[in-house]
Amino acid sequence: MKTKLTTVLTLIAFFIGFQSVQAAEEIREVAAFSEISLRIPGKLYLEQGSKQSVEIVAKQSTLDEIITEVKGRELIIRFKSKNYLWKDFETGKIEIFITVPEIDGLSVSGSGDIINDGEINSRILNLAVSGSGDILLNDLKAERLKVAISGSGDVELAGSGKTEDLSVAISGSGNYKGADFACDDVNVRIAGSGSAYVHADRVLNVRVAGSGDVKYKGNPQIDQSVVGSGRVIQY
Repeated sequence: MKTKLTTVLTLIAFFIGFQSVQAAEEIREVAAFSEISLRIPGKLYLEQGSKQSVEIVAKQSTLDEIITEVKGRELIIRFKSKNYLWKDFETGKIEIFITVPEIDGLSVSGSGDIINDGEINSRILNLAVSGSGDILLNDLKAERLKVAISGSGDVELAGSGKTEDLSVAISGSGNYKGADFACDDVNVRIAGSGSAYVHADRVLNVRVAGSGDVKYKGNPQIDQSVVGSGRVIQY
């Protein structure tokens, strides 16, 4: 009898544990937003579309810890506790799927990633990475683009795309990779060992303090100041 009871209890414990690690889906209803701040270690898949939607896929215990709130026009995705790293739970795999009509700003704090699906059109777009996370965008079109990187994360622009004015500020070892992203005027500021790969057609303004490099495509008029071992190199 004792053996049978032990077996039953073991099966129940296994079933509960199995259920707790299975991926669950939640649709989050939030106010309208045009900026996104990802503050958890997950992958965010972004699409620009006519209807706003936010869906999160993760194990239930993790979903219970994730807050989605809108402040002003910014959607913030974070854990309930600021000290979640000291809490006794494993986040597991987290995937976030967002569709939004307008995109004015994207930021990553920590080790999360933002990846887009389809073309993005924006008048003025701000991209920011703080930590080891990445922002990877394809087919971006914007009148003005501002990129700020602090830490070891990257911002990478691939596919067809263009902007009139690009500003890149790097502090640390992060990289901006946009050699095929066509720009008219480009301003780059690097403090540290990070690098910027740009495409400038008209003007390239560079300020480097440290060992960071700026590699460029195009034939722009160049204004440069380098303090340290950094370089400005044409592809």
